[in-house]
Amino acid sequence: MIKTYFFLLPLLFMVGCSTFEKPAPDNGVSQQLAKQRAGQIDKLNYHLSIVVPDDKDEPIDGMSKIQFELSKAENVFLDFKASNEQLQQLIINKDTVDSPSIINEHIKLSKKHLVEGVNTIKIKFILGDGALNRNDDYFYALFVPDRARTAIPCFDQPDIKGRFAVKMELPESWTGIANGEPTVTQKLNNRIILEFAPSQPISTYLWAFTAGTYQFDSVNWKGKKIGMFHMVDDTIKYQRNIDEVFRQTLASLDWLEDFTAYDYPFETYNLVAIPSFQFGGMEHPGATYYRAEKIFLDENPTRNEELGRANLIAHETAHMWFGDLVTMPWFDEVWLKEVFANFMADKITEPWFQDMNHQLRFLMAHFPPAYAVDRTAGANPIGQKLKNLKNAGTLYGGIIYHKSPIVMKQLENIAGTENLQKGIREYVAKNAYGNASWNDLIACIDKYTETDLKVWSNAWVFEPGRPVLYFEPSEHDMQAWKLKQIPEHANLASTNTYWPQEVNILQDATHLQYQMYDAQIDIPDNPEKPNSLFFADDAGYGLARITQLQQNYWLKEMAATEDDLLRGRLAINLYENFLDGSISPDAFINYLKHAILSESNPIILNQLSNQLQSTYWKFIPDDIRKTQAPLLEEEIYRRILEEDQIANKKTLFRLWSSICVSREANDKIKDLLQGNQSITGLTFSDNDLIRIVTQLSIKGHPEAKELQTLVLQNLKSKHNKEKLEFLLPSLSNNQAERDEFFLSLSQVENRSKEGWVQNALANLHHPLRTEHSIHYLHTTLELLEEIQLTGDIFFPIGWLGNSFSGHSSENAYNVANQFLINNPNYPEHLKLKILQNIDMTYRAYTIKDRYY
Repeated sequence: MIKTYFFLLPLLFMVGCSTFEKPAPDNGVSQQLAKQRAGQIDKLNYHLSIVVPDDKDEPIDGMSKIQFELSKAENVFLDFKASNEQLQQLIINKDTVDSPSIINEHIKLSKKHLVEGVNTIKIKFILGDGALNRNDDYFYALFVPDRARTAIPCFDQPDIKGRFAVKMELPESWTGIANGEPTVTQKLNNRIILEFAPSQPISTYLWAFTAGTYQFDSVNWKGKKIGMFHMVDDTIKYQRNIDEVFRQTLASLDWLEDFTAYDYPFETYNLVAIPSFQFGGMEHPGATYYRAEKIFLDENPTRNEELGRANLIAHETAHMWFGDLVTMPWFDEVWLKEVFANFMADKITEPWFQDMNHQLRFLMAHFPPAYAVDRTAGANPIGQKLKNLKNAGTLYGGIIYHKSPIVMKQLENIAGTENLQKGIREYVAKNAYGNASWNDLIACIDKYTETDLKVWSNAWVFEPGRPVLYFEPSEHDMQAWKLKQIPEHANLASTNTYWPQEVNILQDATHLQYQMYDAQIDIPDNPEKPNSLFFADDAGYGLARITQLQQNYWLKEMAATEDDLLRGRLAINLYENFLDGSISPDAFINYLKHAILSESNPIILNQLSNQLQSTYWKFIPDDIRKTQAPLLEEEIYRRILEEDQIANKKTLFRLWSSICVSREANDKIKDLLQGNQSITGLTFSDNDLIRIVTQLSIKGHPEAKELQTLVLQNLKSKHNKEKLEFLLPSLSNNQAERDEFFLSLSQVENRSKEGWVQNALANLHHPLRTEHSIHYLHTTLELLEEIQLTGDIFFPIGWLGNSFSGHSSENAYNVANQFLINNPNYPEHLKLKILQNIDMTYRAYTIKDRYY
């Protein structure tokens, strides 16, 4: 009997194990779960019904019907990041589940209720508010990249596409927009009911529904009505912009249909202009959101603002094909949709600015913001790893938006324009309404080129950082030279990393070209001549270190150089060498001043202006800045008065009002604000007024309080009044009031307007206030993980960037460095964001230590 007992025990254990079910998946959406579900689910349809109350603080009730086909009856997990109280009823096919619950942000659909083939799930629930952006007179759902599951039960992953239909019951004065076409409108008991047809198959991050007191306008395009929903309460401003917004939208649609040889892939197209929207735009099919301020420009916009709007409209329209029609399989390749959108936007908008040097435009649009991340110890590759969708927001930044178009331009140079287009057309047609990766794209293009694109791709897409390019005499022949490249941060790159690229050098008015398909190459020319200059261009990329003689030559000659493109390249190259520590701040500010006083090109002037503001506030000591300020203020003000181009005049005024520290200059700005003085051709918009009173308040003007009241009275837009009211505590000259305001940001409900929060942080951490605001930094870092979980995709970057933006001391750097030392297991993706945002602080104090 004893022997039999021990024989049966293992058998019983095995039987028990065979019936044991795995627990619910971990929080978030792991890549493992996503792959499992992608193999289970087909023909997915969602129908969402919501009841939006008049009071924004009341919950929104929802009912979802989800239908899908299963390859076999097995457990399935829906995503829903909510409390059990929000899950009110669950019906699987005809079975009502007793006491349904949410475990680890998932709802289990048990196989005992499911069948092979078609299944219908009905869920009654309360929508999560976090992604609904609710206001008194409007709300909008914003689900990118992983926030659909915070509001609605769903399969929240990009490679399970579904048709999405919506029914909304709203306050009577509201209207609504969703991905599909409106089909039913009816009024009932002082309420309005809207129904929208199912969309084409789209990923959950592209679902959209918004409602509010929107006004509507439209134009016709190829049998479709292209709609504009907006809340612009300045009629003159609206009329000044709307024709151009529609023109650019229609031109983008036409161009993309022609380029891709694929008709617009969705049934409806609407633009939704949202006040203080946290992104520039978001490409939902049928309901593309825009920040209203980005497309309805103020009077006399700068050239940069005009370019920004054009690129934004073209960018979001390009996403209809690249991202919406063809979607990346997983968010580790989110950059793929962004590189296409930026690359196409540059091509689309080129004919709209025929007077512009488009090589210069590409250079200035992409190289500075790409270098801003790539030069740091926290640089990330274009292609990043993502184990769980809950961290997808941390993938966004300057690399995917700006380095990737540079890499795409290189790909076009390698493959040729026509061959690239052939490959892209094949890629779109083959993967329409589905998912495809970077490797799928390379496979489509590779057949049209003899170059091994995989080797090139590995270096540019999957290695972080940038190369340092430099030259030195050959070891064996001092008359011969070697051109070398090494990683700027050796600890980031793989062993023996090099970046295949073409390096261009200007010398004696001759362009020298070298193909660098190795870490070093022999070159026949002497690159040591004073007038030699390495290019940053669409072929070469990196920190090109030039000699002291070359720096001195170009610091003097830049302003006199007639070629706009060359001046643009110089502006980037010299700034990168300055940040590398080889040019003194005094010499660099002197160069910038002379360059700005003579520069007429609006794109270069804008870049030089940004560089001067950064150098002036962060790289020179306070006492020296005070001595330099009066002359600099006077010379730039004189240039404002002499400038004929309104856009340049506005750029110069913003620079001047930013750097002014003398009482005389700030009194002059006060008189302009009060209307006691004027500058010919210069008018002030709402945003200008807020910007000016912000500067005067931070600089402690004695009439700041009265000026704030004056500006509040003069603002035309209700939303801008609300914005300034929010910002006022951050402008206070009372430190205790600023402290209280900063502490209030610990509460998530006080961070709902993320753009306003970022403006406020910049005010708190202005360089004139950093001696006090440094004590906010530790709390800022402690809140970062929560910010990432509760905020939208760009908020962690903005939270850090605006907090460290004004700091240039070793103490400020040490706060962040010590935080990372004390938290050795801190999430890697957030650690990189910290390292990226403290880079300028580190450079500022080390450069000051070196030269002062």
